This record gives sequence, C-alpha cells and structure tokens, in this order.
Amino acid sequence: MLETNNILDKEARKNLQQAAEQLKDAGLTTHAIVVIGDAATAIVETAEREQVDLIVIATYGKTGWRRLAFGSVTEKVVRLATCPVLTIRGNVQ
Repeated sequence: MLETNNILDKEARKNLQQAAEQLKDAGLTTHAIVVIGDAATAIVETAEREQVDLIVIATYGKTGWRRLAFGSVTEKVVRLATCPVLTIRGNVQ
C-alpha cells in the first residue's frame, strides 16, 4: 500500500507541475503544492498559509445519495475558506 501511495504521490506532483508550467507560460503566477489528507481541509489550510487571494474550484453538481455518500469538497471549501471562492461547473461524467 505504501508503494502505491508513493507512486500516486509522484504522479500527482508530476501532473501538477506540468499544469503549473503551462499556466506560467500563459503569464500567471503559480505554485504547485501536493497535500495528503482531507481535500477540503487541505485546500483551505493551504490557501490560508499561502495567503491566496482567490480559490477557484470545480463543482460537479452531485445530488441525492452521491452527495451524501461522497460529501462535497466544494461546499466545504466555500463554508470554511476565509478568502473568496469562485466555483465553476465541471464536466459531469
């Protein structure tokens, strides 16, 4: 299990760094940060620590049992964040 986590961590870091580089090439300031743990809490704590001006996060509009079973990271971020949060509609698959 630890080996799987290491592989996933490395892959996440690589993919995030590639995305950050593309944004930098477009003229945006970026920081690639990977945090392990509860997604919403990690996003809010990282935003506070990094003193971000805005959190942009996708929402997928899950309702009913899916929302109850999986929760809503976006909803929790909106409730806990101390900075503005911009939600955008993600692709529902």
